[in-house]
Amino acid sequence: MNITVRFFASLRDTTGTSQCTPDIPEGATVADLVHRLLVDYPALEGHQSSWHFAVNQTHVEQDTALYPGDRVAIFPYVAGG
Repeated sequence: MNITVRFFASLRDTTGTSQCTPDIPEGATVADLVHRLLVDYPALEGHQSSWHFAVNQTHVEQDTALYPGDRVAIFPYVAGG
């Protein structure tokens, strides 16, 4: 199934793109998507524990199921003061 993934902030810099459209299997979760992205963009390896996810503009956890046409946004956590 096709979904759209948008990368923000440092993730956009690391991947060299602001979005991609990976083809993932039916029944995939956000965690499955993360595994696919690590294959497609090896430079992301080791940073995924600091990511935050939204699917169709709703914040989600990695066990969230994905459906055809979903739009997934991935943000790195940002700390500041």
